[in-house]
Amino acid sequence: MICKDNIHFPDHMRVAIIGAGPAGLGVARVLRDLAIPDVWVLERGKVGQSFLNWPSGTKLLTPSFAGNVFGMTDLNAISFDSSPGWSLRREHPDGLAYAQYLEHAAVAFGINVQCGVEAQSILPEGEGFALVTNHGQFTADFVIWACGQFSAPSDGDLPGAELAIHYGQVRNWQDVPGEEVFIIGGYESGIDAAIGLARAGKHPIVLDSGAPWLGGDKDPSKSLSPYTLQRLDEARETAPITLIPDAEIIALDQEQDGIHILAADGRSWLSTNTPILATGFGSGTAPVSEYFDYDDNGSPLLSSQDESAVFPGLFLVGPEVSHNGHLFCFIYKFRQRFAVVARAIAARMGVDTSPLEIYYENNMFLDDLSCCDDDMCLC
Repeated sequence: MICKDNIHFPDHMRVAIIGAGPAGLGVARVLRDLAIPDVWVLERGKVGQSFLNWPSGTKLLTPSFAGNVFGMTDLNAISFDSSPGWSLRREHPDGLAYAQYLEHAAVAFGINVQCGVEAQSILPEGEGFALVTNHGQFTADFVIWACGQFSAPSDGDLPGAELAIHYGQVRNWQDVPGEEVFIIGGYESGIDAAIGLARAGKHPIVLDSGAPWLGGDKDPSKSLSPYTLQRLDEARETAPITLIPDAEIIALDQEQDGIHILAADGRSWLSTNTPILATGFGSGTAPVSEYFDYDDNGSPLLSSQDESAVFPGLFLVGPEVSHNGHLFCFIYKFRQRFAVVARAIAARMGVDTSPLEIYYENNMFLDDLSCCDDDMCLC
């Protein structure tokens, strides 16, 4: 294991990265390529903790394939010279396998990672920051927030949500009680829940305000992935999965005979078992929300260098990065912004940024967002 129980990082760091998932480790690797000293990744759990917390059977939506030698980096790799597809021998790794890839990458890249450290708050101090943690206070010149969203399940402000269990809190679908289980929400997590429950011998019933399984946006960040649709079709060949569209759920109500699931159009369903909330995830920036402004969709407002619009020196990497409606929620998307953040920090430190050229060559340096316009895939 890369993380030890003893805490041994310095009192002052040049760069503190909060979170040891693909975003935190990926940007740490870029900073290492720039030879920036005293870069530390602080993780409250273990390397890849969010992936370790995934429900059993959940897999990455994007396929892994070792095409690096042809200039095509593995979609799930955090660097241009690694491939979870090759090292794990899996096309769609599950959470446990992907966490193993991340730990191996941290070791191979020589990244300083300290586990068991929870960043509780960030305070301005001089030209840098003071980090308040469960192991005391430390200082840093720059902070990169890389906490992701899986640890922030959202109930969508649904009245009665406490009567259900969130998708992100389930570890094994076999452990969900009952035979008939209602799922509120039909996007990726909702359909993944349905597949997991069906394979566990249960009858999942999915309620969604639309019908994501019938089609959607060409942007894979806004629609069901082909892999999910394929898995759904395969599961429905051998197990009952009921999909109910146009069901906008407005409340859960505890009655003597069970939990009533109420829809806006007056329909209701009686659940004798605990429903599953597949209502998405909130912001991973919640612990430092006072240092970010947010748009109407709840996305952090960032500069062109993915820096907080109100707190210079605080950067964001990971699935919450968004610019002009362009979402960077998949690994292959948000990794293209690592070099943007690294360049900004290096420039302020007077460090030569020419080593970043290799990231351009490997399509891992996206600083011109005009290429993201939705003018393709018209068929």
